[in-house]
Amino acid sequence: MPRQLAYGATITLKNHRTGGGYLHSHWHLYPEGVGARQQQITTYSHKDDNNLWLVKKFDTDAIPAEPELVRHGDLVRLEHTITRRNLHSHKEIAPISKKHYQVTGYG
Repeated sequence: MPRQLAYGATITLKNHRTGGGYLHSHWHLYPEGVGARQQQITTYSHKDDNNLWLVKKFDTDAIPAEPELVRHGDLVRLEHTITRRNLHSHKEIAPISKKHYQVTGYG
């Protein structure tokens, strides 16, 4: 695992607690009646191009020309590399674990 992370890096995120799924998205929307009708964000247990996310500054689409490291306390945005949607959360109940909020791809 790298000790440093730069804006413009392409990353995968993996949950090591509940089965080890990668943060994953694809073109499918949540079905009507399941929270916001936005792009699905899930976990997936296999390596896949749909697991790739681009690290960006929260307030710009520009990627620095020279490497610029993400620092503790920075606000970042994760953009899905294939669909170009941002990782997004809001106060919609999650479709599976009703005690959490829904996460979507948006923007």
